[in-house]
Amino acid sequence: MDVNYKILDTQRIITYISASSNEVSVEDIILYSGADKFRVYPALFELEQSGWLEVVKREELGAPSIVRKKRNED
Repeated sequence: MDVNYKILDTQRIITYISASSNEVSVEDIILYSGADKFRVYPALFELEQSGWLEVVKREELGAPSIVRKKRNED
């Protein structure tokens, strides 16, 4: 059975962000989520595109630096 590391790392990122009460730095996600550092930015991009995540602050070239789980707008 092959392990899908992309899905596993995306789940680790979701779990880490969900455990936070508010905003999370991408640096902390890389250091503490347990996800492979090379999969963090692609996963964050996909989570943003899906509407699960919002980018609070971006670096100069557009990479996210602070993110949070998107709030439900009822």
